Amino acid sequence: MAQAGQDPSRPHPALEPAVSAEPRAHEAAARAALDAFLDALNSRDLAAWAETLHYPHVRVHEGAVTVWEDEAGYVERSTPELAQLVDSGWTRSSWESVELSQSSPDQVHALVRFARHDASGARTGSFDSVYVLTRRDDRWGVLARIGFSV
Repeated sequence: MAQAGQDPSRPHPALEPAVSAEPRAHEAAARAALDAFLDALNSRDLAAWAETLHYPHVRVHEGAVTVWEDEAGYVERSTPELAQLVDSGWTRSSWESVELSQSSPDQVHALVRFARHDASGARTGSFDSVYVLTRRDDRWGVLARIGFSV
């Protein structure tokens, strides 16, 4: 639905795909936050990883919805999950693809595919996800993640 003063034949600006060859400043900032998220995970520093998020943080995965209210809760509840991931042979994750599909100055939706790798570098799994990144108090962070195995 068009907003007041908006051409009704055009979709809402947040629903229009980014068509510029050069990313807009907010898209570049959101992408940097997305990369910081993955870098922090790969460092295995849960406090640093928790700092890349906004709260409450939401994850939809394997048919369940998990909500973390704050950084401390995220670290506490993610510690056993990270240990299980490491025990499975995981050593790092990488982006296979990232598409910033929808954006506004304060919110960006990223369609991503990431892979998990073992110590030999072999891919052990691949996952499609949607990440919702938001800007709060002039800081970009991941607000929500929705994903599944491919």
